[in-house]
Amino acid sequence: RHGSGRWELADQITSPTNPLTPRVWVNRLWQHFFGQGLVKSTSDFGLRSDTPSHPELLDWLANDLVKSGWSTKSIIRKMVLSRAYQLSSGVGNHDR
Repeated sequence: RHGSGRWELADQITSPTNPLTPRVWVNRLWQHFFGQGLVKSTSDFGLRSDTPSHPELLDWLANDLVKSGWSTKSIIRKMVLSRAYQLSSGVGNHDR
């Protein structure tokens, strides 16, 4: 209402009722650690975007991000300690 509108935009982006922001954040983190996002089109979550490969996982991580006070460190910890990450990175796999 007053000024450039950046404050209002920031409020909308970080609103607890806006599911898009935490999903995008989590998807980009997933892409960083696993090489590909849960949604392949990391820059487009719109109508033309790809559907998530694991929508329940994406929603669970996004909800957890918000519940943790937007702690990126907490989400990264969950990702890198997961069995999926261990399998993808070869951690814990010993050739015998």
